[in-house]
Amino acid sequence: MAGPWDSVAKRMIGANPEHFVKWLASEAAFVGALDIELKSQHIYADALLKVVKEEKPGLLHIEIQTYYDPEIQVRLLEYNLLASRQYDHLPVYSYVICLREEADVSDPPLIRKFLAGEEVHRFYYRVIRLWLVPTEVILQPGQMGLLPLVILTEGGKQAEVVNEMVDRLAAAGEWDLLAMSSIIGGLAFKKDAEQEWFRKRFSMFQDILQESWVYHEIGQQFLEKGLEQGLEKGLEKGLAKGLEQGLEEGRLQGQRQTLMSFLQLRFPEIIALANQQVNRIDDPVGLQTISDRLFAAQTAEEAKQILLEVNRQ
Repeated sequence: MAGPWDSVAKRMIGANPEHFVKWLASEAAFVGALDIELKSQHIYADALLKVVKEEKPGLLHIEIQTYYDPEIQVRLLEYNLLASRQYDHLPVYSYVICLREEADVSDPPLIRKFLAGEEVHRFYYRVIRLWLVPTEVILQPGQMGLLPLVILTEGGKQAEVVNEMVDRLAAAGEWDLLAMSSIIGGLAFKKDAEQEWFRKRFSMFQDILQESWVYHEIGQQFLEKGLEQGLEKGLEKGLAKGLEQGLEEGRLQGQRQTLMSFLQLRFPEIIALANQQVNRIDDPVGLQTISDRLFAAQTAEEAKQILLEVNRQ
């Protein structure tokens, strides 16, 4: 399952694909977004965009990387070939956008050789390393769909850059993009002080952002991932203690994982307290009640007080 930042980035491309075409292949014109499922293998690319240049059609294939993947070059080649085959053998150019340095990818080409050293494949693609991209590239007019990424660019953590991004998105009423920006900020801001400052910058829009589909979708991803992990652990124990006990443990583990993932994203400064308090609750109903209150918390201090109430309850 893709992580929350990967999902947000995919949604960004889907919401404004023409802005990504303008950025990555300015000489081409956007025609339309295609089905990202490559049916012959039932695998999914992050984005597949149809473009035209000098009346010649082609495809832009985009992959988003948040973490290091030793197989990314091979996957790029595989997706590239499958996409061309699925869409009338149109030429395809692949891009990999690395959101942070841990996700860096080797420069092209990918060269594969046979036993005696004969070259079999030579595959070219393009690597976009966001931390090396100047902020002004993303801040250019006419590509608002890229603005959430500016936080991850070179110099993008500066207050004036963040303020310009927030002001432009709010003025345009682009609340979904603003919600994406608040989530992507979790990749850029690591220290407690800067996390708190970044969160406060969005506080005046919190009520609007909580209505965004972005928050709901990310929350659902945390829920599904947490339940999956929790049920797996619970079922393993259930082999020894009985299926019923295992399912109950799985439910609790899933709830705990979901809540901890949410708190890590929203209030990382209280994660140690949260881990201690959440593990004390062994009643699924009680844990759900605490979770509902924490999901609605507006500040770290409010969330902290809710967690401290666990002792009194």
